[in-house]
Amino acid sequence: MGAVHAREAFPSDGPMSQPGPGPEPDAQIPLDNIKAKVVSVSIDGLLRTKNDIVMESVKDLFKVEHFEDLILTAQDCRGKLQELGCFSNVGINIDTSTTGTKDYTVTFQVQELKKVTGSVNTMVGNNEGSLMTGVKFPNLLGRGERLQADYTYGTKKSSSFNISILKPLRGKMKTNLTGNVYQSTGEYPTSGFKELDRGFLADLSFISSPSVLHNLQYEAVWRNISSVSRAAAFAVREHSGHTLKSSLKHILCVDRRDNTIFPNEGTLFKLTQEFAGLGGNIGFFKNELELQANLPLAEDISLQGSFSGGILKDLQGDKTFNISDHFFLGGPLNVRGFD
Repeated sequence: MGAVHAREAFPSDGPMSQPGPGPEPDAQIPLDNIKAKVVSVSIDGLLRTKNDIVMESVKDLFKVEHFEDLILTAQDCRGKLQELGCFSNVGINIDTSTTGTKDYTVTFQVQELKKVTGSVNTMVGNNEGSLMTGVKFPNLLGRGERLQADYTYGTKKSSSFNISILKPLRGKMKTNLTGNVYQSTGEYPTSGFKELDRGFLADLSFISSPSVLHNLQYEAVWRNISSVSRAAAFAVREHSGHTLKSSLKHILCVDRRDNTIFPNEGTLFKLTQEFAGLGGNIGFFKNELELQANLPLAEDISLQGSFSGGILKDLQGDKTFNISDHFFLGGPLNVRGFD
């Protein structure tokens, strides 16, 4: 949560200065009885970050009326500053002011993210090992923008390259606009085909209520499918060739789990709806549903149940779907696509 450094001060004519026995050593002082007013807020450490987004994050401090509210609001403002995507560390210092006995000053010590960061990682999953490299330019224009490039190479001849730029749109709904340009290749020996994708993806994400995330996406992708070998089934080979898909997608995710990776309790509801056919020669309507429930049984032991399903329907006319649009069982149980 972070440390808050504060120096308490009581008015010289207040009850603490009256003669008589002092408070008990273990007595608690109700902070909501101490009047407080913030007269100035300072941000130390700003270099590239613009003033307007910082002022928007700390303006609630000028509305506090007592010291308890000051402490809680300062922590809330610290969280808002960390969510900007501009700082690696944010500290708070609360001090008295010389302008009055009830006046306080708040200073945030911030450390901005480095201009350029890089990473090299390895991953093992889906019966394949992968090497992942990336470079990131955080806080590119001073308002939390991020430019990122990633490249992944797998041991089974799969590879992907992605360039993305993110622009936060400030507001209570925590809206983000992201654009991606990507290329990916992969071989699927079990299903008998290999695929090359080159495309563009635009994503608008926002939160409508706590734990409820929406993603509105538009994707335009050119796909080239070919068979892995001559032994591939005819039902797979008939999908070979070039296709162009232009689609709109809405993803609704209600995640109330205590941890997204290793949850101990909570539920997950995820509904994905995709409509393809705005252009190109691919057209379908696709729905996917994913459910998960976690029930704690004992310390470090929980019971998890999951369910996923979907339906895919082609559009009337000459537009249809191909094998890469089918549903696949994930993980080590990959099988040939089915309707």
